[in-house]
Amino acid sequence: MISESVPLVSPFKQPLPTIRPLAASAIRGIVFHNSVLLALDASNGYLLEIDPATDKTRILNPRTWPEFIGASGLAISGDRLWFTAQETVCYCSLSDGKWQPERFVRLSAPADGVAVREATVYVTSQRSGEIAIFNRDSGALITQFFTPGIGREGIALRGEELWLSDDLEQTVYCLDRATGAVKFSVLTPFEAPSALAFYRDPHTGEETLYVAYAGVEPYIRDNPNADSDRELQYRDRTFIHPLYFHYNQEKRYARSNGFLVELSYVEEPVPPRSGGARRVGMAHCPAR
Repeated sequence: MISESVPLVSPFKQPLPTIRPLAASAIRGIVFHNSVLLALDASNGYLLEIDPATDKTRILNPRTWPEFIGASGLAISGDRLWFTAQETVCYCSLSDGKWQPERFVRLSAPADGVAVREATVYVTSQRSGEIAIFNRDSGALITQFFTPGIGREGIALRGEELWLSDDLEQTVYCLDRATGAVKFSVLTPFEAPSALAFYRDPHTGEETLYVAYAGVEPYIRDNPNADSDRELQYRDRTFIHPLYFHYNQEKRYARSNGFLVELSYVEEPVPPRSGGARRVGMAHCPAR
């Protein structure tokens, strides 16, 4: 549990930069392995290896990418890399370099996120609204918990806690791993959180929570063939950003990244007969 005197800190120099993987469209799974970040691009089917400090990106599965299209969630247990593909929970070898998926179990509803701890596999599903818990060796269903949110949820493990990211509620939840009870929740500073993972600094043991985001953003496109020179279009936007939070267990509240409020004052000229200039006040709240 994070105490008031032990904040999460960065494994890199402050402030931490946003990680923007090259050639990625929609990151829907992240996990740290040997100080590098593995990420799953669901749109392109790319399994990416990323240097968090430089954004240097390498595609690991140039031959098996079609089998990863639409996949989500990433977890590592031993020599296995786990992920979900539609209703199926899959894994592949980390060491053979083939990245050939094998089926672990098939659900009755689409699976979204996966986390693995020892002999236990945790799988989230928006359709069923539950976290299904399986035995890793036999594939047998052990129990189920209701998910706290309503959107697609990524999942990660940290000690005796389950961590979920909900893309519709723009929220990260911390749950008790044994009971599924919500300990606290915090808002994310950006919309559509799609995955999350903890990085542990090997030198200090300090941890940083990273959250991936996958959505679209509007932009103005120059189009000489349109009626006007510019038109509004949308493009994919995906990135990975550290989420700082503080949980006060005694007072039962949690805080996440702060917001910087910017106020603007605008005077819009109008014809004199209407009474002169019209004053307009606007507020803008980008995440800090």
